[in-house]
Amino acid sequence: MSTRVPAPGVPLLLVPLLLTGCATDLSATRTPGSGPRAPGHYAQTTDSATAGCLRNPACYTKLPGEEATIPWLSRAEDAAHAAITLARLLEGADIKLVEQILADCAQKANQKVNNEDEELQGQEPTREQCKKVVRMEGNKEVTRAMELGAKKHEEALNCAREALAGRFAQHVSVEPTYQKDSTTGLWRWVDPEQVKEWLQFGLTSALWGALVPDIVIHASGNPNQLQNVYDFKFPCPSTNSPSWRPSTPDQPHFPKDQGKMYEDALLGGESKPQRVTPKGVQ
Repeated sequence: MSTRVPAPGVPLLLVPLLLTGCATDLSATRTPGSGPRAPGHYAQTTDSATAGCLRNPACYTKLPGEEATIPWLSRAEDAAHAAITLARLLEGADIKLVEQILADCAQKANQKVNNEDEELQGQEPTREQCKKVVRMEGNKEVTRAMELGAKKHEEALNCAREALAGRFAQHVSVEPTYQKDSTTGLWRWVDPEQVKEWLQFGLTSALWGALVPDIVIHASGNPNQLQNVYDFKFPCPSTNSPSWRPSTPDQPHFPKDQGKMYEDALLGGESKPQRVTPKGVQ
């Protein structure tokens, strides 16, 4: 995974910590009414404050045979690391906005597929229509509910990719793949290029047991630090409650269903995954 730029605002948290050790007044460097400086400016100010302190014997201590050290710098670094961790997570207001975008995508996908269907002509399918078997795939019956659900699911994912590609690109992944590391026992994100390569060479067994949620909110640039997990669901008929896909005895996660696996494997049991339907996030 490529290196990502830390979230804006992190350097701002670091500056006051550095200024604790040296009485450098930065107010003179800021034009009144100019507002917050860009991150690059904060970084430059931080370097200047540190360099100035190194020239001031009162700012550091030096033990015999050791290099000069700045007592407060290590504490500042520790605090900065903690600040970066916090700042790189999406806050509640942004999470709500992402959820609204997902709900809108579910609504649009549902209406689009219903409108384009010759039989439905924009109406919601009835219970009888949902139960109708439209074809066979091997020994498996494909119902109208399954067929409509697949189309709506694809539309919703395409909508989410487009809608979240700008502002939330660093914090949201669409259809990421997670696999359990046999050495550590931890579930880790798999690079999409690696997944693509396995599929190109027919190595589908390499993905046996992998989890692929529809949408994941995570720390900026780090799909392994998850905050929320979502799946699009299109109950048929629409009066049904959305449900997680169950596991069958021949599948690796049986008897846990899809939602329970997301909760235990990806969210560490600390929160629950959510379902996105045309009626909203549930």
